[in-house]
Amino acid sequence: MVNTVDPAKARQERLERWRGHPGVLAGAVMASVAALVSGGLAGLGFGGLVEQFRTMAIDSVFDDRGDGEPPYVVVWGSLGVLLCLATAALAGAAVRRYRGRSGGTGFPVVLVLAGSTAGTWVSARDWLPPLAVGTAVDPVFHKDEAWGFWAWVFYYADWWAPALLLALTLATLAYAVAEGRRHAELARTRDRLLAHGCRVRADVVEVKLRLASDEGGTRVVGSTVTVSYADAAGVRRWATRRSRETGLVIGPGGAEVLFDPARPGDEKSVFVALRRYPVLTDWLPAGRT
Repeated sequence: MVNTVDPAKARQERLERWRGHPGVLAGAVMASVAALVSGGLAGLGFGGLVEQFRTMAIDSVFDDRGDGEPPYVVVWGSLGVLLCLATAALAGAAVRRYRGRSGGTGFPVVLVLAGSTAGTWVSARDWLPPLAVGTAVDPVFHKDEAWGFWAWVFYYADWWAPALLLALTLATLAYAVAEGRRHAELARTRDRLLAHGCRVRADVVEVKLRLASDEGGTRVVGSTVTVSYADAAGVRRWATRRSRETGLVIGPGGAEVLFDPARPGDEKSVFVALRRYPVLTDWLPAGRT
């Protein structure tokens, strides 16, 4: 199909319209709430699974309490895990579109973990108590057995399972905050250079595809690209960035470089764009994966 609009320009205009759009913000909020709820479902399922192992550890195999209950909680928990993956990815993408920059996408994962912690806590409050603390009671043949180490460990699972998830949630939150600050600093540097720095064309001199292997085989997941450019003083420099782009072609003028003319050798102040008409998220900083 023949088009009169440059696809690269159309992409830039579309992404710029999304940046700061109230509809995108509303979508990010709804997806974040859905991630929290999905995490709660996953936590209920995780709690139900832990309860099964707990029951096997602290009770006799002849204790048939709860055997007639269908495993709805575990089924809903499995569905919650799938929803967690979808809603967290959707929330992260919406946040990136609204803010117009990378970073900050770790917070949907924090919401998922927070919901899972709450769901596991609620589930643990409803677990069946043992027939006798310290003894696996056999109600049929009356061959009771004293608890071993693992039985005592699982007896207290109603406390340590939610606590473990809470610790993981707090650790992830700390990481997300640190990453958010790092990306915010990069964004401030990039915005300053877009206003007052040097922006020059660059030559793509090397492209190395990055591969990943899984059960489906080997697939291309991105590339490592080296570009060459001349700074404000005419000195030839090179910069290497990792990108998700895979269709790059070696040749002159295939990239752009943004740098600080006062500090042309400062790697943290060099950004590379591999697209025509780049948007803010297309400018790759040092260490970009």
